[in-house]
Amino acid sequence: MKRAVKHSAILLSALCAGIFGYCIELQKKLPDEITAYKNETIVFNDSNTVGVNNRSKKETSVSSQKGDLTYTGSIELFHIIPVKAVTVHQTEKKFVVPCGTLFGIKFYARGVAVIECCDITTGTETVNPGKAAGLRPGDTILAIDGVELSGCGDVERLTQQSGGDAMHLKCLRDGTGFETDITPKRTGGVFRLGLWIKDSAAGLGTMTFYDPENGRFASLGHGICDNDTGGLLELDRAEITQVEIASITKAADGLTGSINGYFSDSPPLGTASLNSECGLYGDLRFIPQNGTPVEVANIQEVRRGGAQILCSLDNAQPRLYDIEITKVDYDEKNKTKNLQIVATDKRLIEKTGGIVQGMSGSPILQNGKLVGAVTHVLITNSAKGYGIFAQNMFDEMEKTRN
Repeated sequence: MKRAVKHSAILLSALCAGIFGYCIELQKKLPDEITAYKNETIVFNDSNTVGVNNRSKKETSVSSQKGDLTYTGSIELFHIIPVKAVTVHQTEKKFVVPCGTLFGIKFYARGVAVIECCDITTGTETVNPGKAAGLRPGDTILAIDGVELSGCGDVERLTQQSGGDAMHLKCLRDGTGFETDITPKRTGGVFRLGLWIKDSAAGLGTMTFYDPENGRFASLGHGICDNDTGGLLELDRAEITQVEIASITKAADGLTGSINGYFSDSPPLGTASLNSECGLYGDLRFIPQNGTPVEVANIQEVRRGGAQILCSLDNAQPRLYDIEITKVDYDEKNKTKNLQIVATDKRLIEKTGGIVQGMSGSPILQNGKLVGAVTHVLITNSAKGYGIFAQNMFDEMEKTRN
């Protein structure tokens, strides 16, 4: 009898230690804030063992316009054991129209981007004006002597007009403004700054969704970065255009594939006003009438298991292809790799080899809801990739509201 009691005590202790350790792990993995729809049962995993106890919620604010509610709830294991407090923003359901259409981006950066600071030989000395001015690759020059820059041509014109006198620069580095002076040097009969600069970019991507009520759109699921500096391009203006798909370069392990196309001569579809780590956002010039709205899933609704992506692999309408969501990650520090996905559709793999460039932004649908968008592919395994939560993209799109 005593031996049985002792064994039971050991097992109970081990069980308690295991539950305690699991709760500590959940505290780290689960978010501190979530959005939920009214009357939604909030659970975080497939077995419904982790959820929010609304019975003890403490209201912190109420929107007078929409009646939206913010409250503090308790995340519980087995609906009994408290894990952590969570702030819940309760709202009405959100509906958007998923797209999956390939589009072209004509991107004009704000100011000019510094790619490299180069040496200049004047005949008597070798100098580096950019480096001497404290400039670095990745900086953005917004203005020279108070003149805002619209492109590299402005820099060339103002440099020649300087006559070799120092010019005052207004710049941006990692989102923080700074100012400095740079002195052009005469070489080969002209004045030079020794800067390799860039002012625009173009490419292809996939439209994720648009809001049928106001025409705002979300795309890509990740920001547009400069290939040379790796930093986000500072957006001045951008147009999105229709694209004709010409071919597909099939992916293979260790080789990234791509959807190849060319810009249409048709009028622009819209303009972009925000380039962020979560994608490209803006306004359509006209709102399509044939789209079917679907509900935007909150992050806690996304499940491991079967799902579909909607994408364009030819010039016909976008089609649905089967994938599997293998992992859901709530880490708020990495907003573009919330989902790990695997392409399982034989039609998709046969045609593309898996996930390829140009598919970024392809909507991910699960149980009739928009749960995310494709963002990255694993170079070592082209069938695998990452996705962003649709909720993250919707919240980012709301920043473009006038």
